[in-house]
Parts: sequence; structure tokens; C-alpha cells
Amino acid sequence: MLESGSIWSLVFTGDWVSLLVLTVLAGMSVLSWAIILIKWVQFRRIRGENNFFKESFKRRSTLRDISEIANRLHISPLARMFEGSYRELNTFRSNIEKVAGTTRDSADKLLMSPDYRDRLLVRLNRAQERIYNDQYAHLDRWLPMLAMVSSSAPFIGLFGTVLGIIDAFRNIGLSGLTSLAVVAPGISEALVATAGGLVAAIPALVAYNLYRNSIRDVSIEMKNFALDITNRLDRML
Repeated sequence: MLESGSIWSLVFTGDWVSLLVLTVLAGMSVLSWAIILIKWVQFRRIRGENNFFKESFKRRSTLRDISEIANRLHISPLARMFEGSYRELNTFRSNIEKVAGTTRDSADKLLMSPDYRDRLLVRLNRAQERIYNDQYAHLDRWLPMLAMVSSSAPFIGLFGTVLGIIDAFRNIGLSGLTSLAVVAPGISEALVATAGGLVAAIPALVAYNLYRNSIRDVSIEMKNFALDITNRLDRML
């Protein structure tokens, strides 16, 4: 039983326009909270795997050992960055073996020459930039939806409020009664839509800004790690 004058009574006793607006806002709120939870789990796992992989990258001496660890980390952007670089190195070495008709050891010696080393570093930079763009797009997925909810929900709520106030004043004109007791219920029902819009928009806005900062931090981490990979390979060649 809904208590008369409570917020819930205002929600469920409104006209069909108010109920439609509140239903849309409720759907937007549920969607935004689902995205908030999904991204929270995602960034939490990314931070854990990135920290683990950076420590492994420092401790392990061979690229093969690092590659085996990277294959076990499925969500780390740094692991994907290393996998792409290591794959590019092996592809470049295989191409040298085929073109020059040499063995693997001879190809490794050719890699140490300035010409081959410069060509390899150029290809590594291109591969790392492509992986960076792919990982950034993956991190940014669903965030535009939070931006849409945070920017549009208040206006949808305001739209419902305006229609409710118009309907309230129309009823006043038809009845001829202007006392506060007559006006207040209709206006209260109309203002519930504005409150619903804010309830949907505020969490989405806060989460969007927090996750946008997280993406910035991870992207900087990826760029710095790409330099670490290039420097390590350059020292080995």
C-alpha cells in the first residue's frame, strides 16, 4: 500500500506521459549502472594484470619467457603490446631468412646491422601504434553510452516536468480552483520527472569522468611500455 503523498505514490499515480518518461529514465539508469559495474571490473583486472606483467618484464631475461607470460594474461594492454612487438620481430626475422636464404643464427647477425635494425624499429613502431589504437578503442567501449545518459537524462526529465506542469495548469484553468492544495499535487508529480533525470544522470557523469581518467592513465602506461620494449630490443640487437 503506497502512502499518500510519498514519492512512490507520486510516481505511480501520474499520467501516462509521466510514467513513460520515468520508464525511459529507469531504463537509462539500469543501463548506465550495468556499464559502470562492467567497466569497474575491467579496469580492476587491467591494473592487476598490468602490474604483474611489468614486474615479469623486468625479471625475465629472455623474450620467449616474457611471451609465455603474456599469453596467459588475456586482458592486459601491456601484454598485447608485447605480443604484437614480439610477433613483429619473429616475422621480420623469418622474412630475412627467406629473402637472404640464411639460417636463424645468420638472420640474427643481419638484424644487428644498422640497415636491418632501423627497418625493424620502424615496423615495431607501426605495430605498437596499431595495437595502441586497438586497445584504446577497447577501453573506450561503452563509455559514450555513459556520456549520452549523463547529458540527455536531465533534459528528458525536464521534458516530463514541463508537460506535467502544462497539464497541471490546464486542469487549474478548467476547474477554476487556484488554491495551493489544488495546484501542489500536479506540480509535485511533474517535478518527479526532473528528479528521475538527475538520479540517472549524476552516477553516469561521475563514472564517465572517473573511467576517462583511468583510460588516460592506461594509455600513458602503454606508451611508456612501448618505449621500454623498443629500448630492450634495441639493446639486444
